Amino acid sequence: MFKTLKKLKIFLPFKKKEEKSEESLTKAIKKIDFDKFQDSIHYKIIDKFYFITALTHRSFLKIRRDPNNLSLISNERLEFLGDAVLDLVVAEFLYKNFPLNEEGDLTKFRSILVNKRFLAERAKSIRLQDFLLASNTAVKSIEEGYDAILADAYEALIGAIFLDSGYEASKRFLNQEIFVKLDIKWLNQFDENHKSKFLEYAQAHTEFIPEYFVINEEGPEHHKLFTVEVHLAKHCLGIGKGKSKKQAEQEAAKNAIQNIDAIDKLGLKKRK
Repeated sequence: MFKTLKKLKIFLPFKKKEEKSEESLTKAIKKIDFDKFQDSIHYKIIDKFYFITALTHRSFLKIRRDPNNLSLISNERLEFLGDAVLDLVVAEFLYKNFPLNEEGDLTKFRSILVNKRFLAERAKSIRLQDFLLASNTAVKSIEEGYDAILADAYEALIGAIFLDSGYEASKRFLNQEIFVKLDIKWLNQFDENHKSKFLEYAQAHTEFIPEYFVINEEGPEHHKLFTVEVHLAKHCLGIGKGKSKKQAEQEAAKNAIQNIDAIDKLGLKKRK
């Protein structure tokens, strides 16, 4: 009899741990209104577990105080995956939609579209905070404007969609939630490729191509300062200075764009 009880004592704690783990997961599932959540993200969920994980902030697991709970994990690994998927989708979008921009511009645009503040705003637009499993402290920090938790959850959501339905589904989600609503003019304001802009203008409105000339170099080799002029049909339209020739050329082109009226006054515009 005592031997039987001892055996039961050995197995009962494991049974309790399993029950506790299942109970924790069940409570988490009940806390999320999946019908409302699917409507909010405009996506039909196949496997709920991916999305429970995406919505679980690590602070929620600390509340559970269940170190043996293997069923419920935080969204940090999914965030890692979603970050990579987001980078690829955004890079593909920029490559196809900004054919005239150089690699440096595309890199800059991508950094704008994947930064924490921007992603947190996209998360708020689908009311992601209403579905998060997080501690009261974490929820309060979101309300006070702390972007990281929401931005990380948004990336985890992308990761969940990728695992649930694949790359094309992730792309459709981001197209709907970011690119369709994206004002290209808003993104273009961050374009500092003044040389490209001036070249496009010159090609569209004149018969000439801008030429750049270094007219001065100052300072030691390790700390040079270059002065560059940009000419159109041998007329100087802008001067710029910079620590490199490229920087000085960009500054000269920027000044030329601000001086664009001079092209008409000099009679350089194409005849209609």
